[in-house]
Amino acid sequence: MGNHGEAALAFSGGLDSTLLMALSGYRLKPYTVGYSDSHDIERARHVSDLLGFRVREIILDDRDLREAVSAIRTIDPSIGRPEIGYEIVLYYTLSGIKEDHLVTGQGADEIFYGYRRFIDNPDLANGGYLEKLIHKTLPRENDIAGIFSKSLVTPYLEPVIVKAFSGLPRDVNVIGNVNKIQIRNLARDSGLPEEIWRFRKKAAQYGSGVQKRLNKVPDL
Repeated sequence: MGNHGEAALAFSGGLDSTLLMALSGYRLKPYTVGYSDSHDIERARHVSDLLGFRVREIILDDRDLREAVSAIRTIDPSIGRPEIGYEIVLYYTLSGIKEDHLVTGQGADEIFYGYRRFIDNPDLANGGYLEKLIHKTLPRENDIAGIFSKSLVTPYLEPVIVKAFSGLPRDVNVIGNVNKIQIRNLARDSGLPEEIWRFRKKAAQYGSGVQKRLNKVPDL
């Protein structure tokens, strides 16, 4: 997935970001964003202790989210409220890293059927979600990165990965109540412990506590 050893990693302690950390040979510099009592901060601490590396924390307790919301809406005035929570996490990650490049796990959920909705709806295909990510979300996120003179690296969206995996049948990645089978198999084969490759997704805007805070301020 490329050599980005001098890059930062958007790290939640979840399957996708932990696998990227392992595949880098633990050379990436992981950063976790969230409120001090959030799921992602707790999870990142646990996983980093388990695997023996240091994670840098960007704590949001004293942050006014209006700064990030304003900047993101200037870039994309049409952005919806559910999406803006995720982009706030990205915004503050970019604001806090020292490195010039930020590696993210974008694309894993779209390519490998990572969203819960894919489990709940057997007829739901991933093509439209991948198209939206590539043509709408990624350009917006590259513009957000530009605010901080940073660049994004998206290993799961490397052309060879997209070509090899995006068109595979749904049942290659979803079996019963378990999704992302291909990612889980790779994490297992990479030597990551079972509690990592069996871990269930929690979206960044929820895991960080950002969405909960946004919901308390309806005028944002």
